[in-house]
Amino acid sequence: MKKIYFLLFTLCFTNLLLAQGSESFTNHDLSGTSYATGSFVGDNNITWNYVACRDENGDSNNAGIDGKALMLRRSSDNSSVSAQSGANGVKSVTMKLYKGFTGAGGRQVELFVNNVSQGSSISFDDNGEHIFTVDNINIVGDVVIEVRNTTSKQVIVDDITWTAYTLSTDTFKQSEFSVFPNPTSNGFVNIKTANNQPVTVVAYDVLGKQVLNTKLTTSRLNVSNLKAGVYILKLTQNGATTTKKLVIE
Repeated sequence: MKKIYFLLFTLCFTNLLLAQGSESFTNHDLSGTSYATGSFVGDNNITWNYVACRDENGDSNNAGIDGKALMLRRSSDNSSVSAQSGANGVKSVTMKLYKGFTGAGGRQVELFVNNVSQGSSISFDDNGEHIFTVDNINIVGDVVIEVRNTTSKQVIVDDITWTAYTLSTDTFKQSEFSVFPNPTSNGFVNIKTANNQPVTVVAYDVLGKQVLNTKLTTSRLNVSNLKAGVYILKLTQNGATTTKKLVIE
């Protein structure tokens, strides 16, 4: 089940590049009869992937949900919803959370970017609307955005919004990376940087699983052990981090 798809951001250069995207879950095709794993094309043609989810149960708790939303089942089912940005990272993410069903117990979710936790919401057990915001994420490049249920109780997620992020033009040139050949079928890629200093490379597959973690002192990265497919490379040099999509044929 792929967790990686592309979110298209509209960007404009300022000292920081900022833009905003959103997802209302209006287009999901889930019903209230059972939990399912799959995907749907949401707002602005963004494809979202869900694991062990269902609909919002008609807002049976009268929490004030506006239209449709997505209910995550429980952490033991790895219940989550995810998508990926297609341009220049993420600065902040905000979403609305609601209690699913009436059983007692705390509801809480955790936000991940590139499979790294960015923080958890405050636990709640009431029928109100709760706003969960994470600021200052500040990761550039293609990023995997994922929301996971961390409890054994159902929690409803709605109206996810995010701002894109990249460094200013001058700062970005100092940490500029290029990856070639891309796509590759040779068992290796070259990673070129502006200053040719060591680069830490972490690769994630389409499930968000880390499949490679190494520090390069030369430009050549050995990818012969990776199967054909799409990967995200997280590249870090001198404290600057960006991500690149890599296709292996």
